[in-house]
Amino acid sequence: MKEAPSLLQLIPDIFFDALAYVLPASLLFIGVMIIPSSIGLPLVNAYLSLGASFDRFIVILFGVGILYIFGQMLTHFSYDLILLPLRKLADWRQDQDFTHSDIDWMADYTFIRHKDAALGLEISKRYARAIMSRNNALVGLLLMVTSLISRQWVGLSVCGILFLLFAHQAYGEQRFFSRYLQEITKELRSLDAAEKKK
Repeated sequence: MKEAPSLLQLIPDIFFDALAYVLPASLLFIGVMIIPSSIGLPLVNAYLSLGASFDRFIVILFGVGILYIFGQMLTHFSYDLILLPLRKLADWRQDQDFTHSDIDWMADYTFIRHKDAALGLEISKRYARAIMSRNNALVGLLLMVTSLISRQWVGLSVCGILFLLFAHQAYGEQRFFSRYLQEITKELRSLDAAEKKK
């Protein structure tokens, strides 16, 4: 059995977390700035009016922190608004490759991390992509509401298409992640059983 990952090995995990949270939140922020132009222009002007480069750097750093928090909130709500409906769809389609229990895959993930840290990082990347795709789907839905409130019909159409694309991607990513995790766990458990027999 390989040793548990060190702090240095956990750095990619932190990067994957930031990727899953910050990118969808950035997409939401940019969309909200663009669709209702009354919001985006004053913010851009206020940022450009900052004189010192250090002030602009602090604003960007502070903004990344806020985006990370918003990304966590998106992840929380995307579970109920995106993932659960996708699971209902998987049940209706009788898709056995779609994970129906977070506890099941977390147990498999913990087992894999203890057996192979590098493989665990690969699964972390796959899971980060799954979270990001479902968060993007929620962002598309929120931007549809923003476009509707702002009466931006072109924006509503574009965001509607983005929502459908992201929702389709979220279903595919979650299905691939579930199947990938099941196959890797099955392979490692069979190797573990063979080693014990020896």
